[in-house]
Amino acid sequence: MKHRTARTKLHPVHIAAGVALASIALHSLGGQTYSPGGWPTLHQDAGNRRAVETAVDNRQYQTWQALAGATVLTAPTTSPDGQRIYVTTGQAAGKSNLHAYSIQGELLWQAEPWHTASDSLDPCAVLSSPIIDRAGDIYIGDCNQLYAFTPDGAIKWVIDLPAAQALDWKPAGEHPVNALTTAAFTADGDILGVTNFGDVIVVERSSGRQLNQPYRLPGRIPPYSTVVPLPDTLFDRGMMDPDFKEWAWQLIFGGNMRSANTPAVAGNGRVFVVGSASTEGMGALYGLELIRGEQGLRVEEAFITEIGLGSGSSPALSPDEHQVYVSDEEGWFYALDAQTGEITWQVQTRAAAGAAGVDDDGTIYALQANAPAVIAISALGKVLWQSDLGEQSRQLPSSWLLGDPVAVGNGNPTITGDAILVPVIYGYKVPGLTFNLPVKSTVAALDKNTGRGAGDIVSLPDDSSGITAVLPDGTIVNSLGAALTSSISPLKAIADLVLPGELVMLEPVGGIQVAIPES
Repeated sequence: MKHRTARTKLHPVHIAAGVALASIALHSLGGQTYSPGGWPTLHQDAGNRRAVETAVDNRQYQTWQALAGATVLTAPTTSPDGQRIYVTTGQAAGKSNLHAYSIQGELLWQAEPWHTASDSLDPCAVLSSPIIDRAGDIYIGDCNQLYAFTPDGAIKWVIDLPAAQALDWKPAGEHPVNALTTAAFTADGDILGVTNFGDVIVVERSSGRQLNQPYRLPGRIPPYSTVVPLPDTLFDRGMMDPDFKEWAWQLIFGGNMRSANTPAVAGNGRVFVVGSASTEGMGALYGLELIRGEQGLRVEEAFITEIGLGSGSSPALSPDEHQVYVSDEEGWFYALDAQTGEITWQVQTRAAAGAAGVDDDGTIYALQANAPAVIAISALGKVLWQSDLGEQSRQLPSSWLLGDPVAVGNGNPTITGDAILVPVIYGYKVPGLTFNLPVKSTVAALDKNTGRGAGDIVSLPDDSSGITAVLPDGTIVNSLGAALTSSISPLKAIADLVLPGELVMLEPVGGIQVAIPES
């Protein structure tokens, strides 16, 4: 186990903020800024918890799909009335990368097609969910700009993001890149973002005026990630602009960039960001304060706590906002004191470097890599269960060559009123390979108390690779990233020959699926 350290600075405002904060995010100005339409930001709320009260089990759904042929990697978000969804893509020049649909599937409008780095929303939008305010305005960043759109698709304002610096990695040829990975609303209702290379910006929501003095996270640039080599056919066939594939892959695995996640914002105004540490080979959780003064707003470090490397984990807050949860690429899962930054507990898991979901009772649910899909951990750090999807897997036939079917989590878990939802790929393990041959993709439900599979809620035409959004009426919205299916698409002809019965390998489709309950 590595030694973890914390550097803490306490101000009087920090001490006062230690008072119990149960449900404060719902009553803070920042919490009131978000659209009430059900899913206004990537992880559903300012604390990145992905928890809703809606019940989803034992319902029948009708589905529609859109944007086939384009990869969608982040969660679509919703208008204040819940009747519109906004989706980002990463398509090449000449195409749009922001799309507005009615909840019934009608294309309402799209952003203007992009051609240059400054004329419209470029492919870096693919790894950023739009955030929606109570007026229905939409805020979304791309490689080098931050846009505000009105609900009818008109540009409200657009500003430049901080430029990359001399020693920053330069992906995508000549195109300038220092993108946001989903912005957030501050407790005061402004827009906050952290760029790939660690620049923190705070922007006035009405005008786009930058409010803060320049500040960059002090961590080192981490090494180029080789955890999973970039597949040659990833997002092929026009699913994503090929010039931006390497950037997207490094962002997903936290390589070459100081920050690759969405900040969490507490009701008391503190901002939490996971990034690289100043110590080589380490990551860090940053607790940041936004301090207003005569010289404008400044960003100050309340604490910096070192954790394992892997900055792809968006921090998630406990319901009372006393703890912050993150994981690293070694599978360590951490709970940190939100006031001091001290590590309260850590537990070894196989949790992927992705954001955990947190239920109203404090239970934490995290996606695991190459293991039981989801792990449940109590607020005190006790492992409660690891998911069991064996019954669903056994509905597929065994193969004399490939063995029994297996289930693998394919997206971060979402907490609903009666179950844990997780995108799942069912398939067959090939000896000597690190991936499975995918034959079926679903959104599966897990029993909250035991982790046992309670059934497949809806089928998906492709792998999700993302977050399942659940709206108040039970509508389920899935991104179809096609990360797995596009990566292994050259194997399809051979795979179809060796798979049992009439099963065939899933093909890359992309786009989104919306499942609407029939009653």
